Amino acid sequence: MGDSSIETTGGAGAFGAGGDSTPTERELRDRLETTWAGARDGLWDWDVAADLLRLSPRWKEIVGYGPDEIPDRSEEWFRRVHPRDLDEFKRSLDALLAGRSPELRSEFRMLHKDGSWRWILCHGSKHGGRELVAGSITDVTGLKQRENEVLIAAFHDPLTGLPNRRLFLDRLQSSLTRQQARGTRPLAVLHLDLDRFHTVNDSLGVDAGDELLVEVTQRITSLLRLGDTLARVGGDKFAILLDGVANLEEATGFADEVVAMLRRPLRVAGTEVFASGSLGIALSHEGEERPEDLLRNALTAMHLAKEDGATPWEVFDPGMNEEARERMLLETDLYQATKNGEFLLHYQPIIDFRTGELAAFEALVRWQHPDRGLIRPDLFVSIAEDTGLILPMGNWVLREACRQMREWRDRYPASSNVRVAVNLSARQLEDTDLVAEVEAALADTGLDPDGLDLEVTESSLMARTRENKATLHALRDLGIKLHIDDFGTGYSSLAHLQSFPVDCLKVDRSFVNGMEFEEGKAEIVRTVLALARTLGMEVVAEGIETEAALEMLRSLECEHGQGYFFSSPLDGESAAAWLDRPPRW
Repeated sequence: MGDSSIETTGGAGAFGAGGDSTPTERELRDRLETTWAGARDGLWDWDVAADLLRLSPRWKEIVGYGPDEIPDRSEEWFRRVHPRDLDEFKRSLDALLAGRSPELRSEFRMLHKDGSWRWILCHGSKHGGRELVAGSITDVTGLKQRENEVLIAAFHDPLTGLPNRRLFLDRLQSSLTRQQARGTRPLAVLHLDLDRFHTVNDSLGVDAGDELLVEVTQRITSLLRLGDTLARVGGDKFAILLDGVANLEEATGFADEVVAMLRRPLRVAGTEVFASGSLGIALSHEGEERPEDLLRNALTAMHLAKEDGATPWEVFDPGMNEEARERMLLETDLYQATKNGEFLLHYQPIIDFRTGELAAFEALVRWQHPDRGLIRPDLFVSIAEDTGLILPMGNWVLREACRQMREWRDRYPASSNVRVAVNLSARQLEDTDLVAEVEAALADTGLDPDGLDLEVTESSLMARTRENKATLHALRDLGIKLHIDDFGTGYSSLAHLQSFPVDCLKVDRSFVNGMEFEEGKAEIVRTVLALARTLGMEVVAEGIETEAALEMLRSLECEHGQGYFFSSPLDGESAAAWLDRPPRW
């Protein structure tokens, strides 16, 4: 039976009118009369050949009408079905009448009297050998809405309303398929990771962090073209699909726009904050990649951008996969190293220029890998920062340095005024348990507070000025001296610097190394020394490698220095020899 068999335009009135009814028809009508009144669903029966249709009062009520407001005619039903659903409904009905399907089951939208569309589930079955069908309709609008809400929850981020990773990969797959089939322009996938997002959460609260994410979402969305997709794929991580770019420069140009947008101040929880981020960019090649691979490539490039820090974005190339694999292996081994106690400390001497004697050791962590040997900190500290392992590792460094210095002070009484300097990472500085851990380390090892210096970098200090100020004051109250490490490489205002309880500035090695040949570097060192004197602080110059640099620093009345001119970092035994037979410089 074709579609034309059910496209009727009129009817003979109510079922059974206009002629004698057979007993079967009369019996069916009687049965329907007794059940229709109490039925929750809308009931109907239809002699298709004669186009005799009967609709129950409940059927009409479902679409908002009274029993006498809709004639019992087939076109009254069909014209209320949504145009996009009508053909499928007719095909389902035709399959039942032609015997290709044992029952009718169809979902479609019908127009309600109030102008809204209601989702209807229609069931029906064929009776006898004639084209006589009967069934029911049920309003499933509420169910459809709940299904839609479940789908939205499954494929969208609840905070920002953006597609989640699952939906992003689905859209990326569609774009890759289209590119491969039609030879369209390449796709670009960007992975964005906000920098120091946890700082906002810690300092202003989780609600402020959510507010920041929503604001960033709105700003990036304003940069998108029609067909592009922005998704939230992690806590502070976003993925962007540029569906067709002319060349790599177009993708990097978009990355520059995102970076510039992030640098504009945002108002969050009544406070002006500045966001920044690292981006990785990956381009498709003739649609041959899997979506997961393309997103992973962008993530790999993002990690390298974050580690390098020279530029806010990196473009993926295949060689990065080997670097990513190496990083993954190191990360796995680093977890084991934390459990197995594979770390050790080396100590670099710090010389007091006024006396020529050893003033302190800076404790520097090393990793004694069971297979790879001694691993430099620049290869694993950033991984420890990203994974959070820096907290247990930093706590071990603190305790071990305190233990060793207490042992040396007991063994070499003549060197009992030598101190040990320990670096604190940005994550440690933000840890609310830091002060308690430092106090416990001193108490458990028996080291006097005057034997410990703590060093924090200028950039980490300025990230959370109010909270860091309170932390430093609490540490200073323990009797510990505080140093700002890598001074000159970050940005700190004089007002902020003056308010921190800091005892010493450490001039970064990039300014000291070669200062005897470059007047610009020498001038920076002079400026730092003048600033330190104004603030009542001492100075340690890092990176001294020549006698000429040493003499220049002495002429500038710099108090302390360290570098390979004096010694490279020493293992514990070699450092003890300095205490046993202290050299003079």
